[in-house]
Amino acid sequence: MRMSCRSLAATSLVLLALGLPGAAEAADFMKECMVTASQRMCECISARIPADQRANAIVGLRKSNASVAVSGNLLDPATLNQNEMQGLNAVVAAQAYCM
Repeated sequence: MRMSCRSLAATSLVLLALGLPGAAEAADFMKECMVTASQRMCECISARIPADQRANAIVGLRKSNASVAVSGNLLDPATLNQNEMQGLNAVVAAQAYCM
């Protein structure tokens, strides 16, 4: 019994550690998204961003928000690398679905 409790505890810790980066990314995404959209809209968008594009979407949104804040102009897509562009494309596609 003691051994199974230890293995269960170890498994739980591993699962928790694996889940933390996803939770942190979700919080980062919401923070960046809510600069320009409502919480409800951002939750909808976030649910539709593929996991493999979430980090790229966060960086793309961060750059977009910074561009608007500094210059008042929309982000020039030429300033994004391919991954960031794919992340923002995922956001735009999800946003269209959520409207």
